[in-house]
Amino acid sequence: MEKVMSTESIARQRYSLAFVLFLLGGLLFIMISSSLAGISDFENNLIMKNLLIEKTNWLHLKIGDRVFPEVVIGKDGWMEYSGDGNLDDFQTTQPLWNKHSLTKRLTAFEAYLNEQGITLLIVVAPNKASIYPERLPAEIQPLTEQTRLDDFIAALKENNLPQVLDLRPALQQAKLEQEVYYYSNTHWNGYGAFVAYTTILNELAKTHPELHPYTPEELDLGTKRATVQDIAKLLQANFIKEPHFFYIPKGHPVQSLTLKDYYGFNHITSVDDESLPTLLMIHDSFGYRFLNEYMSMNFEKAYFIHSGKDTPTYLNRAAIEQFNPDIIVIEIVERSLNNLNNYLSQFDSPIKFYQEPKK
Repeated sequence: MEKVMSTESIARQRYSLAFVLFLLGGLLFIMISSSLAGISDFENNLIMKNLLIEKTNWLHLKIGDRVFPEVVIGKDGWMEYSGDGNLDDFQTTQPLWNKHSLTKRLTAFEAYLNEQGITLLIVVAPNKASIYPERLPAEIQPLTEQTRLDDFIAALKENNLPQVLDLRPALQQAKLEQEVYYYSNTHWNGYGAFVAYTTILNELAKTHPELHPYTPEELDLGTKRATVQDIAKLLQANFIKEPHFFYIPKGHPVQSLTLKDYYGFNHITSVDDESLPTLLMIHDSFGYRFLNEYMSMNFEKAYFIHSGKDTPTYLNRAAIEQFNPDIIVIEIVERSLNNLNNYLSQFDSPIKFYQEPKK
């Protein structure tokens, strides 16, 4: 019996030694191969870098780690983006900056649009955490009940400005029936975007009764194979994938042209129906995530501008003259509300712009 145990012990030691030598040999191979590619930029030249990161993060997830660069893991594997002040916004640690300047610019902007007979609608896409706070780690809690979005809505009301379209109630109600955000992506999914689209069209119909949102029964359901979503990509977790589904118009009546300038004026659509209004839509990635495609179904012509630092180039009196829209929709994600002040930087004062109102 003792002899058998001794043999097993020797074999175990040999296997352990072989495993260690294998790991050291693999590490040595990676170091030498990476060095040959260039010592000065060793970090970027590291052989199999992405694979090593992926496997390391896979191990971290398996042992229950929850905090990663720009990612927090919530309940049941729920992934929350922690970059761009996303969780700071949820926890209400940052105020709404430049509130006075923002309301001043909005006042000038609204006065100009009223002169032109243009309808304005500001739409706030909720942070994922605002719709699914229960899936965050229990340690992450808001410091106050009054969010920055609530503060923004109150500021508009106090200054008799048009009220923002708050999509939180509609999405919170819809999630009781079906998921409205991806679990591994910071954006809404095809169904959440459709809920947003329906809510927006119903709001615009108050001033443009010719607008009627499509129902799911009037559309086809499109699907795409499961892919790695944006938060999973931050972890290089290529083993985590989610499918896409979305609604598409039957018969494809929308004509579409996508321009090369992605971050800026990037998309034009049209529908052969002169009874429909024209849309100018300023949007962020939440618009690009299905919402633009849904909105394009209801407008004779629609211009889509991806927001960013150059947004004032397109959101000014001269550009609006060229687009000549009946409706302007500004969609902005909740965590980026402070950027709205920059969007409207061309409207610091209510300069009267003499032009015949739109017929």
